Amino acid sequence: MRNDTVTIGNREIKLLYIASAVITVLGVVLLVWFVFHSSYRSTVSLVDESFVPDESSVVCEPRALDGRCVDLEEQEYELYAVMIENHRDARPQSGLARASVVYEAPVEANFSRFMALYTSQQGVSKIGPVRSARSYFLDWVSEYGTPLYAHVGGSPAALAALKSSRYFDFNEFYRGSYFWRSTDRYAPHNVYTSTELLKKGFEEYGTTSTLFVSSTWLYGSVPVCDDACVITITISFSPPVYEAVWVYSSSTEKYTRFQMGKPHADQDGTVITADTIVVQQVESRVLDEVGRLDITTVGEGGAHVFTKGRLVTGTWVKNSRESKTRFYDMDGKEIPFTPGTIWIEVVNGRGTVAWE
Repeated sequence: MRNDTVTIGNREIKLLYIASAVITVLGVVLLVWFVFHSSYRSTVSLVDESFVPDESSVVCEPRALDGRCVDLEEQEYELYAVMIENHRDARPQSGLARASVVYEAPVEANFSRFMALYTSQQGVSKIGPVRSARSYFLDWVSEYGTPLYAHVGGSPAALAALKSSRYFDFNEFYRGSYFWRSTDRYAPHNVYTSTELLKKGFEEYGTTSTLFVSSTWLYGSVPVCDDACVITITISFSPPVYEAVWVYSSSTEKYTRFQMGKPHADQDGTVITADTIVVQQVESRVLDEVGRLDITTVGEGGAHVFTKGRLVTGTWVKNSRESKTRFYDMDGKEIPFTPGTIWIEVVNGRGTVAWE
């Protein structure tokens, strides 16, 4: 009798163990299912919120400055034009590769100098070396409304013109707190600024009338060249030190700039590239014993436009100081630019341009 009771108790214990194990397994299964289901719902929620935007809220328009597609709120912005030198002792420059539009033109001895255009939406921490103004650069500045024009001094003709209220003059001689002088180079090749400092200067001295207002160039979807591509463009101001070579890449559909046989890069290593290269042929004359130039900017002359490996030869036309310089083909139709970075290479009679 006692043995039977013990036997029955053991059976009950075994049954309890089995039931407990089953319940434990079911609990684990339910826990795994719950965790997986919660994670899945969370993931689906994240996908719905982050990766399926409301298409009606995305609005993109070509920017007048360079044709880049930007949001509507980015269509109104301040514009900064900065004089950057190309002297041997000023290389490598800073911020030149980040500019939206760059003008390169000869100065004394046919050395070249840059005027780089930036928007207030860009964040460029170092721009320079900043150098002096020339009067013909002011004619191109006038095409962009009244941008902040940053420079360090200038020629007599430029300084006289800058006294006019039509310019937003930002001379380092009088606005020194918006520039700095580096210690790794000697003067006058050591003056720098930034978009942050220029924005502060704009807020301090600018007005709503100095926001960028400009007619735009013609931008379009230019077809890539086929079998007649122009790969190399050589622009000589005063060779070999002041000779620019642009090389087209079919893989990127951009041009890379070379100087002194090497890729032209900023001090931070960023190589200069462009989407459209415009060669504007002009007349010039020497003004004084220093060799300062007067360049014809109003009127018309020859032009070559290079984009996506294609070349279109035609003319440039500028009817007044404030009017936009436009570029036309031989049939009188305006030449379309590829949206993106634009370089205007201004070549006088002492310079040459060649391509192959």
